[in-house]
Amino acid sequence: MKTRKFRYPLIAALMLITLPSCFQDLGQNPPFDYPEEPPKPPISEDGQIFYMSFEDSYKDAVSDQDATKVGNPGFAEGKVGKAYAGVQDGYLTFRLSDLASELGSELTVGFWYKVNADPDRAGIIVIGPATEGASPEAQNNRTAGFRIFREDAAGKQRIKANVGDGTADGWLDGVEKADLDPAIPVWKYITLTLTAGKAAFYIDGEEVATNDLSQISWAGCDIMSIGSGAPRFTEWNHLSDNSLIDELRIYNKALTAQEIRDIIIHDSE
Repeated sequence: MKTRKFRYPLIAALMLITLPSCFQDLGQNPPFDYPEEPPKPPISEDGQIFYMSFEDSYKDAVSDQDATKVGNPGFAEGKVGKAYAGVQDGYLTFRLSDLASELGSELTVGFWYKVNADPDRAGIIVIGPATEGASPEAQNNRTAGFRIFREDAAGKQRIKANVGDGTADGWLDGVEKADLDPAIPVWKYITLTLTAGKAAFYIDGEEVATNDLSQISWAGCDIMSIGSGAPRFTEWNHLSDNSLIDELRIYNKALTAQEIRDIIIHDSE
């Protein structure tokens, strides 16, 4: 009878001794913790030919090539890690010959942007040719490449784009839908997509402007400017930008609106 009386308390005591040991053997630290959440999957890199994160460098992670720094741009707290911090007379240039692949009939340019309205207009991301038959510093040849820039709009900053088709240029102006308020600077995701027959401009994954294009031309385009219209697009004072730029990505395909929103969600987590 005594043996039967104490059997179950003895089993319970043995379980209290052995259970923590079992969890420790399973690698739990501390015991009884749930397994850690798996890391979030990376965004799709399919078609990505350029990626600059601005983590204390101006290096393209795809080609492993550095941009050329003009003036003294720096770094600041970004949307993800650190960001490019523009300054007066400062910007970057990147040789298109260093891209992982040549620019073609489709393209997407996307980046995070926190606007600073000083100066009241500026270039942001520009790929454009020099004026034919003129010096390399000749301005505003808009027959090829693209220009993403901003201009004052009744105290706000209107983000616009311009694209060349080989003989002429088309504008993407979302009017009030593309206005950012510099009094309330927040991160916005800016995207330009180019494909045969259409250019589209997005802010935070929402289409704000489109333009029908017969084709896209890269004739004479050899450099990309980051943080300024200089040296090819300053005739209208689209000079250096004091704003912040982060997570600059270029794809050799036109991303869909959902794919753009996927990037936004990924970078915001």
